[in-house]
This record gives sequence, C-alpha cells and structure tokens, in this order.
Amino acid sequence: MTTDQQASLSQRLLDRLNLFFSDSTYSLYNLEEALDNGEIFYKPGDILPFLQTALMDEKFIEVEMGGITQLYFSRLFDQPPESQATDDDPAIEYAAGDYLKKYSHLITLPLEPGMGNYNIRYSNKLVLRFFTSAYAVELGTYYQEQDHVEALPVLRLDYPVIGRVVRGSREYRAKVPMDMNMELVVIGKRKKQTFTTRLVNISVSGFAFAIEKKQQHDFIEGESRSMEIFIDDNSALKLKANVRHVSKIRGKKGTEFLCGVQADLVTRAVAARLEEIVALVQRAHLRELAEISQESGITMLK
Repeated sequence: MTTDQQASLSQRLLDRLNLFFSDSTYSLYNLEEALDNGEIFYKPGDILPFLQTALMDEKFIEVEMGGITQLYFSRLFDQPPESQATDDDPAIEYAAGDYLKKYSHLITLPLEPGMGNYNIRYSNKLVLRFFTSAYAVELGTYYQEQDHVEALPVLRLDYPVIGRVVRGSREYRAKVPMDMNMELVVIGKRKKQTFTTRLVNISVSGFAFAIEKKQQHDFIEGESRSMEIFIDDNSALKLKANVRHVSKIRGKKGTEFLCGVQADLVTRAVAARLEEIVALVQRAHLRELAEISQESGITMLK
C-alpha cells in the first residue's frame, strides 16, 4: 500500500470513528496505536467473530441511534436459506450464522421498546453494543429495511463498517446457561405470591431474572424484595435486593420480560457468597461457549 493509499485509509477510519463513537476523540497517532492493540477493527473478516459470538450466544444487543438518547434492545438473528439440503440435493448446506460470511448485512429481531422500530427508519447511524467477560464490543452500522425471516418480522442492517472494544465500561454480567440447575425464589409482597423463576444473568452486585408479562407491575423501581438463590435444589444465598428496572426484549419464542435488581450486600459474607456464585455461573457459561465452538467450528469470544 502506498503512502497516499495509507493516508486515505486512515482518514476514512478516522471519519468513521468520529461519526459512530463521538464520545472519544481519535487522531492519527492514537488510531495507529488502537489498530496495533486490536482495539479498533474495520476489516469484515475481523468483525465476523464478534457477530458470530453475539448470534450463537444469544447476547442482548444494545442499539443506540444517532440523535436519540433512548437505548433500545434486541438480539441478532439467523437467516437460513429458504431451501434446505436434502438427500437428493446435498449441495445446499447451511450452518448457523453462515449468512454473516457474505459480509453484506445482518439481521436483528425487532427492537424493544417497540417505538425503536419506527425511530430506526429515520436514524442516520446505529451503534450496536454487547458485552463479553473482558470488554464491551461496539459496532457501527446503518439501517437497511424491515424484512421477514420464516414469517417472523426482523430488521435488516448493513454489515458493520467499523468496530471497537471498550474495556471497563460495565461490570461483567455472567449469563446463566439454560441447562444450569439454578433457580431464584422471590418472596411475595403486597399480597403477591412467592414464586420461583430462572436467573438470566448475574454479577457481583446484582442480577436479572425472568418474569411473566402479568408480573410487570408487581415490581416497583427502588423497592426492596427478599429473594433466595437455589443451586441443585439447595439454598445457596438468601438476600435482599432493590428493584432497578423491569424490561422486555424480543427472543426467538416471543417477548421476554426481565426484572433487574441490585443486591443489598449488608455483610462481607453475603458479598463473598455472591461472588462465588458469579464465578460458578461464569465457568458454566465458558463451558457452554466451548461446546458451541466445538460443534459449530466458530471461535467464540469469551
């Protein structure tokens, strides 16, 4: 690559970075350093593993639109071909996420809150954000159109043109594998019955758990609730936690409702036990990622 070509590429990257990530100021000096450190990436092949991980691990995706302070949430979605392989036509083969290898577009489920599906049509840029155990991944892209995959409404976006990793942007939340024998008992309050549910993710200061649609108004932001975590049907931790949010997000089987809480770490013993549970969940999640990687042949980012 000639000096002029290199200068032109650097300028294009700076323009993209300053367009999508205006919270940071990039110069030629720190651009070269970020590229060398792998903190900035722009080649389609370098972006692919991040998208494959988000798809296969069913990560929550934050969607940030230019000019709108409201965050929206979604998940990446697969797009298998309409015709599947048969014994008579074995040439048609498809593995999960193969469409991403075309570097042409990506598919997401509709956004929550639902108003985002209207606003996205008028947004001049999009930042997609998800989290691994070590950093946040942010990808810059654009909206294409609304579409359908297997009769399900979805959003079609451009394949990302720029990406970066941001370290220390948020406390890590370990995803609780679906096959992990872990349950949460939420003690009833205000004539609401005690119920048992599944933990969705957990960190050293709090966690999120699944609720039913009819339970949305049973949790008031800021209130304290008593809870108990069970692992393998044995009590692992009793604690109180303060409600921080009630959210909904699209999933493959429809809209999911979540309640996020911040743990009341009244003693060091409670905090230490919660840390132990987070480590246990993280190990289980890493094993799950390793199994997905082995089965799919995709390198999953941890």
